Amino acid sequence: MLLGILMPACEVENCPPNSMSYAHFTLTDQFGKSFKSSDTISIIGQMTTDVTVYDTLPDGSLQERIVHDSLISDTLVNRESGADFFKVPLSYNSNTRFILQYRSLERRPAGSDTIQIMHKNIPYFTNLDCGTMMFYEITEVKASHHRMDSIQIINPSIDNNEKENFKIYFTVATDL
Repeated sequence: MLLGILMPACEVENCPPNSMSYAHFTLTDQFGKSFKSSDTISIIGQMTTDVTVYDTLPDGSLQERIVHDSLISDTLVNRESGADFFKVPLSYNSNTRFILQYRSLERRPAGSDTIQIMHKNIPYFTNLDCGTMMFYEITEVKASHHRMDSIQIINPSIDNNEKENFKIYFTVATDL
């Protein structure tokens, strides 16, 4: 009887506490030092996929059709102010696109930058209880340069461990 009390009846779950993989971006000045943005930033994730839509016909019936290469957008970060970094998920497609929208608290006009990330998706299976996680290997990154100066890949491997993956460089006024 004592042996039954000491031995657990079920396997203890060994699932990681964080099963999501996020790309970590750090905002840096022209000297590579992290800074807090004075702009309010929103981040919109976009992907292109085929979408099934249903048209209502004059007789009231539904007709299914596929719209190829539809652009799907979702707001991932909404009006973050004073940010010095952000973390966002990647798409299960082979590329992910983000639009960074800036709303200035100063008298500068609003603007936006686009980041396009090409990546390999790596499914990671832990066990039956935990399911599958998706890890990523970054192969390339492109960006527009309206407000940002450049973007640099720091660590191309994205998994469920928090670490810096990208640095986004901005020219920041310095007090001399």
